[in-house]
Amino acid sequence: MGEPACPQNPDPQATPFGSRETFHAAFAEVYPRLVSYARRYGATYPEDIAQEAFVILMQRENPVEHPTAFLYGTVRTLALTERRPMKNQNLSLEAVMEPGASGATAFDHVLNREVRERMKLLSPTFREALWLFVVEGLAIKEISDILSIPEATVKTRIHRAKVQLKEQLNPPDGGGVHVLV
Repeated sequence: MGEPACPQNPDPQATPFGSRETFHAAFAEVYPRLVSYARRYGATYPEDIAQEAFVILMQRENPVEHPTAFLYGTVRTLALTERRPMKNQNLSLEAVMEPGASGATAFDHVLNREVRERMKLLSPTFREALWLFVVEGLAIKEISDILSIPEATVKTRIHRAKVQLKEQLNPPDGGGVHVLV
């Protein structure tokens, strides 16, 4: 989602996304994705966490260069803080990765299930970067801001995650399930 730059002269009607209308459109688009993202971290109240992230963003005195990335980072922090007592439990991607759309073919459904199962085998760091890039559709810079790591590290994690998925789905012994390009 293209984000307008924050104005230098603060307007009382301005928001981190620009005008109030732009903010409402951004909220409608980003809020459901933030709720899903909070669920991925096992948040008990993902809707509350997503709303709290928007409140924190709106209460900031200094403008944020990438509001969407800031929101994802805030949701991540709030969800991790909420589930800290459960830190030794594994996160399940099944809670957030739904099977293909209702019009998907049987083959697509099987492929989606297989990819979801194989994604569970990736390390959490690779899975995180790949999820934000592929499913959430975030830019490398935004992922870098969310995870507080260099952009080159984000690119490396995404690349390695894709390579590992490809190897899992297409083992060199030829017993692979699917061909991924």
